[in-house]
Amino acid sequence: MFWSLFFAVFATLLRSVSAAESVAVYDSETGLTYSQNFALYKADGRGITFRVAISSDVSSNSAYDAVVQVIVPNDVGWAGLAWGGSMTKNPLMVFWRGSNNQPVLSSRWATGHTTPQSYTGATYTLFKTGTKSNSTHWQFSALCTGCTSWAADGGAVRYVQPNGGNRLAFAYSPTKPSNPSSPTSAINVHDVHAYWNHDFNTARNTNFEAAVQRLLGSKQFRA
Repeated sequence: MFWSLFFAVFATLLRSVSAAESVAVYDSETGLTYSQNFALYKADGRGITFRVAISSDVSSNSAYDAVVQVIVPNDVGWAGLAWGGSMTKNPLMVFWRGSNNQPVLSSRWATGHTTPQSYTGATYTLFKTGTKSNSTHWQFSALCTGCTSWAADGGAVRYVQPNGGNRLAFAYSPTKPSNPSSPTSAINVHDVHAYWNHDFNTARNTNFEAAVQRLLGSKQFRA
């Protein structure tokens, strides 16, 4: 009875993640306004904060760059963001802390419910600015190129639309990758996954290009 109640409560909490509304958050370090959602992975309230910023000049049905900023509790082994809202057949941003406690970003793609493999269609440039850690959390900020469009089955191109909401998804595991220093390391099966409708209207920035050029001066690496 206890476990049935526990899992019912946990499922309710996860469903609330899917329904949560995005909020606009300004980050003074990077100089960008982000659309933010909080993805819960523990019934005690622990979760990962996902932020996305884009240019206000982007038009519908077009590819564009995005800046992602993610705040991660220290107990996370690895986690991932699915730009198309599902595990399969869309760009995946998988991330964890390396052996030197620095963020490792891994561009992945899954054709089925198997371990995602490296994906060259999307690249991530990690910024020094907006990337930091403390005793409870770590945070990274990165530019993604190739995350907002991809080829679907049959050759059609899918887009993350810059106006309105897009379904995004995340996955969480408490276990670190087998080789945490390598962005191509094998990862174990996730424990939790959920999705939500992310509002990209509130992610639009008139100063996006200028802010990105400034942030690129502090880049660390591409993944």
